[in-house]
Amino acid sequence: MTKARTAAASRDGVRPAYQQRSRDQRDRLLTAGERVFAQAGFWEAHVTDIARLAGCSVGGFYRRFADKEAFFFALQADMAARAEANVGGFFEDPACRTDPLHQVFERLARRSARTIKAIEGYYRALFELSLRGHDVWPPMRRLEAIQAGLVADLLRARGIPVDVRRQAAAQLALRLINVQIISTMLHGAGPFDIDDPRLHEELGLMMARYLELPAGES
Repeated sequence: MTKARTAAASRDGVRPAYQQRSRDQRDRLLTAGERVFAQAGFWEAHVTDIARLAGCSVGGFYRRFADKEAFFFALQADMAARAEANVGGFFEDPACRTDPLHQVFERLARRSARTIKAIEGYYRALFELSLRGHDVWPPMRRLEAIQAGLVADLLRARGIPVDVRRQAAAQLALRLINVQIISTMLHGAGPFDIDDPRLHEELGLMMARYLELPAGES
């Protein structure tokens, strides 16, 4: 069982899958759920659609998950674990060590915009459940903290000192980037569309300025 699927299985309302056949079915359901929620959000997503896409019965769904809400949080745990496993890939690009940092941050903003746009309905579902009183944001806060640590490591590798304040500023800047991208996606251009390179450029410049980088490094 992968780390992500283990996290999914530990949620309330999620029944453990001990046999390989059960694990395969659970994994198919989670993969199908990601697609359905990304397209439809929470309220318009139906268990029948998830089960059909996964190639299993509705009864099979309910043998694994107590209800759609429990399934969504299992899916969130799964997606968060995969995101954490993959988050370092961007910073492994050698260009991160040589390009002007505002360009690095611009590419990071563009990557975030592309990733977020691809699962728009999933983010709508997060907000829908948040409005119902669920604290859906800890996985995103954890991912932001991991990214901030990677930004701090990048700065140190380029000879830029990183104290507690600068690392906290990196995490806040990442949140501001994500909030702006999500707001643009959900509420429309203001003033730039989510795909507009000018948005990514401005967000990259904003992050560089906010980090108060030494002269010649931004």
